[in-house]
Amino acid sequence: MPPVYRLIEVWIYSLLNFLPLLVLALYPFRNRFRFSKPVTGILIGLMTLVQLGLGTWAAFFSNGRAGMVSAVSTVLYALFYILAVKTSFAKILFTLLMTSNNANLIVTASKCLEGQLFPELATQAYRWSFSLCMLVVELVLWFPLRQYMKKVYTPAVEREPSGFEWKYLWLIPGTFYIIWYYEIYGNATQSSLNVALQPKNTAFLFLINIGAFLVYYVVTRLIFEQDKNMELSEKNHRLAMSKLQYDSLQERISEARRAKHDVRHHIALMQELLRQKEYDELEKYLQEYSMSVPDDTPIAFCENSAANVVIAYFAQLARNNGIEYIVKTKIPEKIRIGKTELSVLLGNLIENAMDACTQNGGGKIIIRASYEAHSLCFAVDNTFDGKAKKDRDGAFLSTKHKGRGLGIESVKSIAERYNGICKFEYDDKMFYASVMLNDN
Repeated sequence: MPPVYRLIEVWIYSLLNFLPLLVLALYPFRNRFRFSKPVTGILIGLMTLVQLGLGTWAAFFSNGRAGMVSAVSTVLYALFYILAVKTSFAKILFTLLMTSNNANLIVTASKCLEGQLFPELATQAYRWSFSLCMLVVELVLWFPLRQYMKKVYTPAVEREPSGFEWKYLWLIPGTFYIIWYYEIYGNATQSSLNVALQPKNTAFLFLINIGAFLVYYVVTRLIFEQDKNMELSEKNHRLAMSKLQYDSLQERISEARRAKHDVRHHIALMQELLRQKEYDELEKYLQEYSMSVPDDTPIAFCENSAANVVIAYFAQLARNNGIEYIVKTKIPEKIRIGKTELSVLLGNLIENAMDACTQNGGGKIIIRASYEAHSLCFAVDNTFDGKAKKDRDGAFLSTKHKGRGLGIESVKSIAERYNGICKFEYDDKMFYASVMLNDN
């Protein structure tokens, strides 16, 4: 059994190597914890105890197998994130590998600094001098790492448009992690200690980490900018539909005014035909007059203005294309779901249904929506030719361009954003799309 002072040295090192980076790694997902904050705190406490145990194992019982301890630690990190954070596995893996690379840099730089300041203690495992040097290195790196996580990485994680772009991005930090692992633990001629004690190796690994962060920065900024562009495109789409609906409404108002102005002339003519008992002419005139009555398509389908604009806009398109358009919606005006997300979600669902019907020269679209107990449910069903293309992952492919259908991916993203679900099913005649959003 090692002496108490050595255990304390190892535990201090384990805490310094775990807790500061854990705070940075959890920050982007602070609003996506799977459990309550007290339960999450308990999980963090248990994970801390596990790290203390791993540190003790690596220091006194690993027999030179520190690389295996590092791998075990990484696996446990992954299990902890999957359990504690509610987000996609690809994001968890990206964050985990990026954090591990930072931890490797801190450990290597701290050991190198210890070798320069305390050469006699540096050859010993996990001494107080190592923890002191690690504290200094973390104080130097903490602020830039925090700024990156706060200003760059977190917005990309929170604002990503669809989520599928993260599917392969974890390979970037994964590649750098392999480089780190090979340089520190895979050197056949030198031990990991000797590698870390040489300043040239530390400088080389530091440059690798700088290059990695440049790549991380570019990737996360591209994701952030992509989301901003898509959001701007969605707003423009909504504004365009609002303008078209406004123009349609103005046209109907003008037609109603003209009809009101001319109605006395029509009444006078019909009275004259009735007086002269020209019933056939009167019937013919009534038929002609009924055809000239302004469009009676409803302009108010629900109380929610954002949803109504979208539904009314596509109602006019359906009428122009000879598509049967059935709407049964009850959406209140005051809900917590953003108007942009609501109009984009409805617009994508109905537009896809409209495209399917238009390609087949008619058909039917059925729109249902209800709001109960802080849950908003949509169902958009439409006739189609029964042919739906999917990729290897089961995602629907677009009929307008190569690749996945962006409309469906956008709907999935909005559903995820509001802790909801979406389902897309079809048979040989109908396509069924349903979405449920939570606004509490």
